[in-house]
Amino acid sequence: MSAAVFDLLRVRAARGGPPFGDEARIALVVEGGAMRGVVSAGMVSALEALGLTRAFDAVYGSSAGAINAAYFLAGQAALGTTIYFEDINNRRFISLARAFGRRPMLDLGFLLEDVMVRRKPLDAGRVLCGPTPLAILATSVEDASVAVLRAFPTARALLDALRASATMPIVAGRPWPIDGGHYFDASLTEPIAVPTAERDGHTHVLALLTRPRESPRAVTVFDRAVVLPRLRRISPALAAKYLDRGAPYTRLLETIAAGTGPLGRAAVTGLRPAPPVVDKLERRRDVLEAAAQSGFSAVMTAFAR
Repeated sequence: MSAAVFDLLRVRAARGGPPFGDEARIALVVEGGAMRGVVSAGMVSALEALGLTRAFDAVYGSSAGAINAAYFLAGQAALGTTIYFEDINNRRFISLARAFGRRPMLDLGFLLEDVMVRRKPLDAGRVLCGPTPLAILATSVEDASVAVLRAFPTARALLDALRASATMPIVAGRPWPIDGGHYFDASLTEPIAVPTAERDGHTHVLALLTRPRESPRAVTVFDRAVVLPRLRRISPALAAKYLDRGAPYTRLLETIAAGTGPLGRAAVTGLRPAPPVVDKLERRRDVLEAAAQSGFSAVMTAFAR
């Protein structure tokens, strides 16, 4: 693991914000994974505690990682972390009984319109007007490719992008519409935004990963019985990507582990939590709190070296 990015960020934290004067361009990339996103929520909470909210040139998030990134840029990372084990670890948000009905298993309307607006409101103004741009990754249904959503003109546009990025195919409902396009989450195309951050010209990338180790993304019986038939009706191309998503994800993790981006231009440092792996539909409060603490500790340990 390269110490260069940690040294640069320590100096930037001491400066308090841009301009940094170090000639580096540092991106923060935040992985999601539905309820497993509690891990990267704990990680951005640690970055917040270290005074690094304004230390990055840009922040990228996918799925739940995009929501974590938004709370981080709002200076509310610690608050955002509590959402996982205080507000959405229940049947109101996750219901396996809805899997075979008309309503999606995950109720993103509850998360985006109730929790994030009323119960623990995201300070969208600070995200929109802050010095660090947020890029939110999703998957375009129309061309089955990664979509990078950014430069949000309003709080509503930001919330729509966050919802698009969190819309797991079928499990969280139909694709979310924005300006004539339709979007699922980035799991089908770029679940960890390192390639996009590298293409955008960043010299260093700090990637917050939510799995302690590489693990196969197997196609389950539920996938074959419920997700794939419905997804094929929406987009055969995306159904094919859903079936084959494990191999590209593994290759990207291998690239991150090697310390570089896919193009070989950026120095990439990946931070992982300690085991165990958190299930993407986990609801047990003690498990979620422990996962958040594991993510927090992983960041604190890295910066203490």
